[in-house]
Amino acid sequence: MVSARRRRQPELMDQPGLDPRAHRQALDSLGRAHWISRSAAAIWPAIREVVPRSGRSLRILDLACGGGHVVVDLARRCARDGVAVEACGVDLSPVAIDYARALATRAGVGDVTFAALDVARQPLPDTFDVVLCSLFLHHLGDEEAETLLRRMQDAARHLVVVSDLRRTRLGYLFARAGCRLLSRSRIFHVDGTRSVEAAFTTDEARRLAERAGLTGARIVTRWPQRFLLTWRRDGER
Repeated sequence: MVSARRRRQPELMDQPGLDPRAHRQALDSLGRAHWISRSAAAIWPAIREVVPRSGRSLRILDLACGGGHVVVDLARRCARDGVAVEACGVDLSPVAIDYARALATRAGVGDVTFAALDVARQPLPDTFDVVLCSLFLHHLGDEEAETLLRRMQDAARHLVVVSDLRRTRLGYLFARAGCRLLSRSRIFHVDGTRSVEAAFTTDEARRLAERAGLTGARIVTRWPQRFLLTWRRDGER
């Protein structure tokens, strides 16, 4: 159950040596959760506002992209709205990268690439208009999360976007019930509630953004029990 303080426990999907078949099943489940939560739909309006006026492609970098569901959905929204896009998803897991590539192929999205990158330790490329992460910040300790936000700010030409869970009692109950309704994956069941226990509250996320130097960052709540943090750079790089 949720407490006044974050309770971080190792998540099963992050463990080395995880059976690839079980990993892919958990990624399938995450995809259903993203669809029901309308993750990309919540992110898209902020991204749409920074489409380049020069006619060049909008460049999007998705950190710790997992199975690629969010960045693939965003690329499809770009195509729907006539926005030229170059998107890249990066993740530490080779299984997740292979899964994401297959997902993009099935979706018919040719303007999304995927690559291996440890976003917590390796340098972030600084050639992207938008740098985002979804359901990743809660994996990090407070200082690590602050550092990542600062690095995202340094890397993004125009926009930083963070979408994550909120640590609330209702969010815990949603995760406990919803994960079991959506999937038979034990990994998904265990990690769902652990993620909520490790998540930041909205106030904690706001203070984190302030310490990271994201002056003027906007944080709003989104269904179901999530927050969306956006920070836009003044001027252009």
